[in-house]
Amino acid sequence: MSSSDSVRVTLGGLQVSVLIATFIYAVSCFQAFLYWRSRFNDRLGVRILVSNESLRIFETTHTLCFWFYLFTITVKYYGLPEELERRHWSITMSIVFHGLITGCVQSYYSYRVYILSGGRKLIPIMCWIGCLIEGCGSVGIAVVLYHVGPVVFAADWELFPTLNIAVDLTVGVVNTTTLCYYLLQRKTGVRS
Repeated sequence: MSSSDSVRVTLGGLQVSVLIATFIYAVSCFQAFLYWRSRFNDRLGVRILVSNESLRIFETTHTLCFWFYLFTITVKYYGLPEELERRHWSITMSIVFHGLITGCVQSYYSYRVYILSGGRKLIPIMCWIGCLIEGCGSVGIAVVLYHVGPVVFAADWELFPTLNIAVDLTVGVVNTTTLCYYLLQRKTGVRS
């Protein structure tokens, strides 16, 4: 693959991922808006958690970091493919915000598992530890990425983000599976 083909593939993937991330961000904002407008009879704590302003700020900042990086690469440094090899604070910060967002969301679902399980602590504690590992891992990845640069990071540190993604997926699968299990138990009235 030639250098220009490589740049086209990289920029195409970047643009598509930023557009998809922006669409998902818009959907989550709309869901929070609909929740508040529907005036559910949930406790105030749950209502605040659903539209948590700090989480909204994290997600907004995360999306803005993506757009700033896209602007930097495709407009500010148009025609300079070597710019893809430089360090950019916006990508580094988006990794940190991703870890914060995912940690907050999965921690909430772990709390729901705790409530639905009738106070059983083993699975929620394991998931909370996973959330903490992922959050710290995201900060660690961001620090290493910023210090060594994207080229060296991609060549020498690829195991680090792979492990962080594996922890993220594991916590998500455990939370989802456990929530489905307890909700199904509640619906059928069968207790283990």
